[in-house]
Amino acid sequence: MRYKKLFLTLVFALLFAGGAFVASTPAQTRRVVVRPVVVRPVYYRPYWGLRRYYYDPFYADMFKSPYERYLEERYYAQQELAGDQRELAKHREKYAADGVITAKERRELEDDVRDVAKARARLNKLNRNY
Repeated sequence: MRYKKLFLTLVFALLFAGGAFVASTPAQTRRVVVRPVVVRPVYYRPYWGLRRYYYDPFYADMFKSPYERYLEERYYAQQELAGDQRELAKHREKYAADGVITAKERRELEDDVRDVAKARARLNKLNRNY
């Protein structure tokens, strides 16, 4: 019994002495871990790969094929031509109602005719490509 008490006292004394020599513990200091930034090249197949399972409008144009882009551009060119033609017809009807076309009205009609010609040329250019 006497040796058992002596042995336990010696063990606890060693543990206590070991704890006194510890300089710092990780819980009491703030460590900043600096990890290297690994940059890997992203390879994607432009028209049939890397499709997301949800729709993200930011990346929507990246995944269109050239033909889809052409169709969209042609649609907007057609809409622009139709709008310019509507505007020209409306102005012609409005300015011809009183029978006199002033210089300002003539300038606006010429501008409308120029807009229609530009829109038609743009649409013809798109139609020539396909």
